[in-house]
Amino acid sequence: MARFHFIKQHDAMQCGVACLQMICRYYKKIYSTDTLHQYCFATNEGVSLLGISEAAKKLGLRTVCGRITVNQLNASSLPCILHWNQNHFVVLYKIRRGKTFYIADPGKGKIKYNREEFRRHWISTTSQGEEKGVAMFLEPTPEFGKLKGEEAEGIHSFRFLLGYVNQYRRCFVQIALGLLVGSLLQLILPFLTQAIVDLGIKHQDIKLILGTRY
Repeated sequence: MARFHFIKQHDAMQCGVACLQMICRYYKKIYSTDTLHQYCFATNEGVSLLGISEAAKKLGLRTVCGRITVNQLNASSLPCILHWNQNHFVVLYKIRRGKTFYIADPGKGKIKYNREEFRRHWISTTSQGEEKGVAMFLEPTPEFGKLKGEEAEGIHSFRFLLGYVNQYRRCFVQIALGLLVGSLLQLILPFLTQAIVDLGIKHQDIKLILGTRY
């Protein structure tokens, strides 16, 4: 599995948005926090699993959500979004030998858990004698990445800006040099004027003194 890119949440209510951003980034698409915030119907209380699912569908991701066991999770395709501690969302991006669980927690970073630690954080109910937790699986459809409008930030925006600067590099250099020369003249002019006045007074040359005033 390729290196999983971690995205930190902007505030305590943005964990769901950050998780969806990480999933999109895994599938090579970058969407802004503001765009996903709107699509998730985020409020001051955060986002719901339904809100994340609806946003994912708008982006072109197919979603499947349900309560499953740790063994079922171990056999599933990753990454996926987990409901964590019943009040938070994280991304599970890797399971090693069914014993070590790799979590991308938007509020804490990348963390490894053993099976028992993972179970304590994720399991939320017991059904028919089996412990289960909530998981959402997402996979791209052919529509993924076709969203129009304000969708990209970071790398895409930087590349556009860099290309624009390269295209008009000579103009930017001339502007920078002009600003530098202008700043130096503004800095030197008062001292130069004072020196001329002092010289005029020393030689009692009224024309030289008056010349600095016009």
